[in-house]
Amino acid sequence: MCAAPACCRVPSSLQFICKSCKALSNVQTFEQARDGSYFCRCENCGTKNLVVRTGQTPSQPGLLPVTGVIQ
Repeated sequence: MCAAPACCRVPSSLQFICKSCKALSNVQTFEQARDGSYFCRCENCGTKNLVVRTGQTPSQPGLLPVTGVIQ
């Protein structure tokens, strides 16, 4: 686990498609917004993409759904 309470480590096999630059990005961490939603930062452009946490394990790579971006 990370030192920060609002973040947890996830396997790099989880990925998402950035809503801003359309790049495929590996999930490094889930961060929690003040409203309780989770987001991941794009490795390419740094945009905060709202994602749905699916509960996937390290042995289950996949593509996370992105529901929007945080400005």
